[in-house]
Amino acid sequence: PYFDGGASISRTVRNYPLYLIFKPAMFITSFLLIKYWLNTKKIINKFYENHRYVKKILFFGIASAICLTIHSIFLGIKIDNDLYKLLRRVILLSFIIFELIAQAYLIATYIELKEKLKIYINKKILTIKKNLITVLIIVSIIAIPFLPFSNFKFLKHALEWNLFLGVITFYLLTYFMWKK
Repeated sequence: PYFDGGASISRTVRNYPLYLIFKPAMFITSFLLIKYWLNTKKIINKFYENHRYVKKILFFGIASAICLTIHSIFLGIKIDNDLYKLLRRVILLSFIIFELIAQAYLIATYIELKEKLKIYINKKILTIKKNLITVLIIVSIIAIPFLPFSNFKFLKHALEWNLFLGVITFYLLTYFMWKK
C-alpha cells in the first residue's frame, strides 16, 4: 500500500511504537554503511592503490550515512516551521544523491578493475548493479522538476519508496556479486 505513494517512509514509522524500532535500525544502518564504504576502500586499494575514484567513493558513501543519521535524529520530532521542514527534505534528498553518486563511482571502479577482479566477482551481477544504478539515476533526474511542487506528493512518496528499495537492492546485489 505504501509503494504507490500513499505515504512517505518517515510518515509510516514516525508514530509510537514503530519509531522505537525504526529509529535505532536507522542508526545501525548508518553505522553499517560507514563500515561498508571503509571496507570498500580497502578492497579497491588491494587491487589498485589510490584509485582515482576511491576518495570520492569514500566521501559520498560516508556523507550519505551521516545524512541518514541526521534524518533519523529528526524523525518523529514535530516542529511547525518551514525552514525545519525544508532542512529535513534537503537532508533526505542529500542522502539519496550521495548514495547514488557513491554507488555510481563504485560501479565505474569495479568495471575498470573488472579484469583484476574477474576471479572474485560475478560479472553478471556487476552488470545488473550497473543497470540498477543507471535506472535509479535516470529516474531521479527525470523527477527533479516535480520535487518543488506540492501537488505531486504521491509521485514524490512513490519515488522515495522505490529509490530506497533500489538503494537497498544495490547492497543485496553486492552480497551476490562476490564469489565465495
